[in-house]
Amino acid sequence: MEFDEFKEQLPDALGDDYYNDGTERQQPTKYFDNVDSFTTLAKRAVNADRTISSHGEALKNATKGYIKIPGEDASVEEMAAYRKAQGVPETAEGYEVPIPEDVPEEDKPVYDNLAKMVAISAHKAGIPPSKINPVFEDVIKTVVARRNAEIKEGQDLLDADIQSLKDTKKEGYDSFISDTNKVAAHFDIKADAVVGIKENLKGSDFMAFLKGMGVNNVPVVREFLGAIAPYVLEGKTSIGGPAPGAKSDGGFSYEYNEHGKPV
Repeated sequence: MEFDEFKEQLPDALGDDYYNDGTERQQPTKYFDNVDSFTTLAKRAVNADRTISSHGEALKNATKGYIKIPGEDASVEEMAAYRKAQGVPETAEGYEVPIPEDVPEEDKPVYDNLAKMVAISAHKAGIPPSKINPVFEDVIKTVVARRNAEIKEGQDLLDADIQSLKDTKKEGYDSFISDTNKVAAHFDIKADAVVGIKENLKGSDFMAFLKGMGVNNVPVVREFLGAIAPYVLEGKTSIGGPAPGAKSDGGFSYEYNEHGKPV
């Protein structure tokens, strides 16, 4: 059979495969346009096979070490192997989620608990430590930075208020602070046999309580203590104890003599 006769028979022999548009058969292949002999055709076939083989080897090398993603019907063993290959620990306890060094010491227990919850969620979702740790650390650093900025802003406002109070009181500021400290001391809950308190209660130091809340030097607190100072320091109130008007049930009679003192 001559080659030209062979080429003429190809459309019928190959059917839809002879056309680039399949069943439409409007776009015949141009593969044979420059093929003028069986030898040329054979060379094309051999070279095409070599090209496919070399590309297959290149693809194999390029994907070497890639992790095969399990399908929906993957077995428990296949899923376990996939998670292990990604670096996912067997349990949530296998995570070591780091706490940034700039986290305040008093806040570390809170972030430690948060890190444990993140580890549990990451393990459940199959996220390896190499992926979740940088994210967690970045988030915590952002939270701490914002919190520190808010604290600084609040402190700056408080410092400005305190300075304003100093400017108002001028040379009398120190004695004002001393007097208001004395007033605060009257709020301490002291041992009082009359009301059944045998010893000073834990947390009974009123000024320490205010300091713990960070408001011991807030001007409005000091001004309040200063406003009631004449009554407290001159004994015109039942604040502090034991007081003359105290009753056995811990209450007060709220009865005063002609001098305004409790009776």
